[in-house]
Amino acid sequence: MKQLCGLFLFALALCSFVAAEEEFVPVDQAFQVNVSRNGAELYVDFEIRDGYYLYRDKYKLTAFDGLKATEPKFSLNEIITFDPNFNEDLAVFYGYMEVTHQVTAESGYFEVTYQGCADAGLCYAPQKRLFGLDGMPYNKPATAAAGPVVNVGQAGPADQPLNYATALTAAAFALLGGFILNLMPCVFPVLSIKAFSIARHSHSAAESRSNALAYSAGVILSFVLVALMLLVIRGFGDWVGWGFQLQSPAFVSFLVVLFFLMALTMSGYVTVSSRWMGLGDSLSSKAGLTGSFFTGVLATVVATPCTAPFMGTAIGFALAQSPLIGLLIFAFMGLGLSLPVLAIGFLPRLAGYLPKPGKWMHSFQQFLAFPLFLTSLWLLWLLVQLDGSLALLKVGTGLVLIAMAVWPVLSSAGRTAQGTLAKRGAQLLLVVAAAWSIFSTTKPDQLWVDYSEEIVSEALNKDRPVFIDVTADWCITCKVNEKIALSGSRFETLVAEHNVLLVRADWTEPSASIDQLIAQYNRQGVPLYLYYPAGQQQADILPQLLTLGLIEEVFTGGS
Repeated sequence: MKQLCGLFLFALALCSFVAAEEEFVPVDQAFQVNVSRNGAELYVDFEIRDGYYLYRDKYKLTAFDGLKATEPKFSLNEIITFDPNFNEDLAVFYGYMEVTHQVTAESGYFEVTYQGCADAGLCYAPQKRLFGLDGMPYNKPATAAAGPVVNVGQAGPADQPLNYATALTAAAFALLGGFILNLMPCVFPVLSIKAFSIARHSHSAAESRSNALAYSAGVILSFVLVALMLLVIRGFGDWVGWGFQLQSPAFVSFLVVLFFLMALTMSGYVTVSSRWMGLGDSLSSKAGLTGSFFTGVLATVVATPCTAPFMGTAIGFALAQSPLIGLLIFAFMGLGLSLPVLAIGFLPRLAGYLPKPGKWMHSFQQFLAFPLFLTSLWLLWLLVQLDGSLALLKVGTGLVLIAMAVWPVLSSAGRTAQGTLAKRGAQLLLVVAAAWSIFSTTKPDQLWVDYSEEIVSEALNKDRPVFIDVTADWCITCKVNEKIALSGSRFETLVAEHNVLLVRADWTEPSASIDQLIAQYNRQGVPLYLYYPAGQQQADILPQLLTLGLIEEVFTGGS
């Protein structure tokens, strides 16, 4: 069972990596700026690549050389959505953003500032572009007093002289920030168990030091690898910082599962993953060092949702320096995280201050499960912000399947070889089903429009077929139908082939117009599916349980 759970954790990590892997384009390919003018009206139009969006409030036009411009007027295709990057509701544009200004001069130039992100998680740094009134890029003339002209993005951090006092201060902040990170609820349980393990189960001072060094190596190497990822991504022109991986729904899903499994282990529900976490008591010397190393890796992984005081200053300095200095700063952060274990390993007297082992340790370990459950719950909330309410159902179902897979009844050996094989087969099926439920991707509902009587009437008057999905976030049947029958490439192809207008009537909150629609068809609740064939003013009512085959039959006129 331990080997199976270890394989499951590895598979989850691999799935997370593959799902999160995206090809990000340069910023000028993501957002193309076109400037034109018609009399006193100045137009700044953005073509936005699929999968990317621009922030309305990050747009700004600054006029120079006597040019004056009014406040911007934006096109009406903005969407108000919760943005986890800024932790607030923001207006964003998909597809295009058209901005209009009134100008009052015949000469001068202006600077356009804008910022956008990719749906997959990365955000670009704010961009600035200079234009003339003719719509062409404007090259600001250099003056005799000015130094050499340097284009934005050409000068790197390595071109700046290193201030050693500032570097030492940043290293100290990194060390302190990493140390404080141990007190965070996501890290403290792992640290506590590892510290007690080294203090109580090492057979010699040399063994204690070796385990402490192995743990520290795992932590520091993991921090350096995170820094390398940050530096490489920023090298391609994308702005990212600490915690950028939390912008990926796949990685957040992986963390939810990881914390949930750790909490199950700590709570005593089932004893799993001890070898991977480095908590086993019967490991040999070699296995113990390996376990300590991967416990350090685990400590870094579970630390990713957290930020401690002083870390921000250190990270900001690290990412503004040459790669070597940046990696060293992150290494100091890892050293800070591993300091408590190093101290216990190299100063045996400190172990004397730890409480003596007893039954209380079992209760204490169970208590440590609660902050892990809370962290998993917080990550679930974050996932909903990133991927919508359906993510809660998907990941929640996966967690239930995982709990069943490690259920003691299935974890124990059967009375016969056939019984044991059947249990292992059931566990494997549950693990596969959990991984599919958690990491299956869904596209945003860009094909759907919100319900209104006017939209439906306009389409029907043009003899266009209309499909109405009356749904609610709290309707489980609705969500299952959306997953099985109302999404995916085949469904999108059917919609395009038959030019069907997709209308979604969201009844999550009270709505008088949707109440009237439901009552019109003598229904008392949701789901309700209505299909208006082309040229027909009366809707056909579809069954409450949908299949893709049924949808195809309805759209093709087979019903």
